[in-house]
Amino acid sequence: MAILAGVAATGFAFSLGAASAHFGLAKSEPEEGAAVESPEEITLWFTQVPADNSIAVRLVDGGGALVETDSLHQDAGDRKMFRLEVGRPLEAGEYSVRWRGIGQDGHAVRSDFSFSVRAR
Repeated sequence: MAILAGVAATGFAFSLGAASAHFGLAKSEPEEGAAVESPEEITLWFTQVPADNSIAVRLVDGGGALVETDSLHQDAGDRKMFRLEVGRPLEAGEYSVRWRGIGQDGHAVRSDFSFSVRAR
């Protein structure tokens, strides 16, 4: 019985490791749900280096309108990190960051997170 429990635990640990190997967002700045002053840039860190030219990031305001931003840059030192230059001060309110990318396994992933800008 103890051997079976050990095998089950090992299998469970292996499946957790495999699940964490999938492409996704590791963290962001601003963070999900944060209330911040207008950011100059939005930074995203992915769980793995994405396929070349596969990352797209859009900023959307609380009314669902696309917010015009400057360019998106992949960090030269950390290829998992991308910076979206906002380009202008954002008005107070809710914003969503919608992103998509393709992981090393070839699967396309889409997701989003929200943050709010405090009144000045």
